[in-house]
Amino acid sequence: MGSFLKKDLLVFWRDRKEVLLALFLPIVIIVVLNLAFSGLFDNDAESVNMNVGIVDENEHSTELEQFKLRLQEMDILEVEKEALINQASAIKPSELIVEFFNDPKLKEWIPYEKVSEAEAIKLVEEGDLDAIIKIPEGFTYDVLSSLLLEEDSSTPISILAAEQSMELNTLQNVVNDFIDTLNLQFALGSTVGADLEEPVLPQGGREVVEGVETFNISQYFTIAMSTLFALFIAQTVAMKTVTEKRERVFNRILLTNSNPLEYLMGKTLATFFLSMIQMLVTFAVTQLFLDVFPGKSLAFWVGVIVIIAAFALTVSGLSALFTSITLILNDSNAASGIFTMIVMSFGVLGGSFFPLQGLPVVFQKIGEWIPNGLTQTVLIKWIQLTSVQDLIVPIIILIVFFMACLVIAVTIFPRRGRV
Repeated sequence: MGSFLKKDLLVFWRDRKEVLLALFLPIVIIVVLNLAFSGLFDNDAESVNMNVGIVDENEHSTELEQFKLRLQEMDILEVEKEALINQASAIKPSELIVEFFNDPKLKEWIPYEKVSEAEAIKLVEEGDLDAIIKIPEGFTYDVLSSLLLEEDSSTPISILAAEQSMELNTLQNVVNDFIDTLNLQFALGSTVGADLEEPVLPQGGREVVEGVETFNISQYFTIAMSTLFALFIAQTVAMKTVTEKRERVFNRILLTNSNPLEYLMGKTLATFFLSMIQMLVTFAVTQLFLDVFPGKSLAFWVGVIVIIAAFALTVSGLSALFTSITLILNDSNAASGIFTMIVMSFGVLGGSFFPLQGLPVVFQKIGEWIPNGLTQTVLIKWIQLTSVQDLIVPIIILIVFFMACLVIAVTIFPRRGRV
């Protein structure tokens, strides 16, 4: 069997272009994807840094008096008028917005300054401000009418910027969430009345569960691309059989005293080593240049190697099955088409093209049982928890998948008198 293993490794090594593609193409794709999606899926506060100008054209005292005059003209009881006036006097919408942006945590990544509209436009043009939050004239009157008289709001806050960006979307979401929070508190009566309480400002950031590490998009790209290209190695090694079949190499092996199954096992072991090397190189290079897994311990890397070895074993089993199918099919194009369809299906359902969470629940469940999907899932858990118990069952499943493929491959493998 050793001679067959050596033969398959040398055959693969002979095509240097294919070797380079297998080893470095996933790395190149990972680097490109990281550059293309850099910061897009990063939810940390540090990823947003905006200088904002607040233009307050609202005259609170004037508009409060305007609202009081409006109440005096309404045909309601004096007691109701007095209650509404007291409530209106306690509500200062523009001050609440400024107070919100004065929050120390928020000021770390959205610092602001109060400026006039003309000055704000000039600062935006000069690049000193990224956005303008404009509180328009009549804002207090409009808010009071909306909250206390249940009239439709017609004077919204405006957010202006020179160009659209992810940071601007974040700012819009922050302001909208704050306004929604205020509306809810006003509706519940928590901001008005005798016991006026300071509104609870919405808190940004992410919730970190103790003992659980985060999983980022760079790590997903590394896992997804390495597992996908490992599956393609199974197809590549199996398709080398086409040349050997055409040159009657396999027929000559059958005429010798060599066990024909050694031919199959040689390709199986060759696939195991090649896919193992490909994944280890991918993880090592991306870690070296991109620091995809920062601050991880030796125990973590040992676990990663164990998972990679288990997945490489399943890839070798798949290669054995592909090899047997290639030998029994007369049309090599049909065999190549079948293998490509299988690998691409594994890639889609196993989350190699996009995360499993983006699929319907039914397909997510299916993907978690496909080798690359299961490997992706267990690696994510290993990154987050580093618990050995989480490795046992998935590795057993991967080994069972390998054994099932190998048994089927041996069963349909041609023997003497069947070729």
